[in-house]
Amino acid sequence: MNLCSGKQGASALIYTGACCLKAVLFTGDTAKEPTLTVEDNVTSVGTNVKYFGMVSDECHSLYVEFPDGGLPCDNGIYATLSAAEGDYIIYYEYR
Repeated sequence: MNLCSGKQGASALIYTGACCLKAVLFTGDTAKEPTLTVEDNVTSVGTNVKYFGMVSDECHSLYVEFPDGGLPCDNGIYATLSAAEGDYIIYYEYR
């Protein structure tokens, strides 16, 4: 069953435990060049699963869906947002 984090506007623990990262929706004010780093952990110190960055001068949205059942995360999912000028939703499935 796919679950989601709901709209997040700051760094946050998304899920604790084994799961699969299915997709990421990331929207940001690219004038501030926000980044989003998704970690396989319950804190910001973990294995970097994915890194997303925006470089331009407008607001943009980025949607990435991971094939083949998603990316496995053994410890959980923690998302680190670099700036308040971004929002994201993490889609995942627990195992």
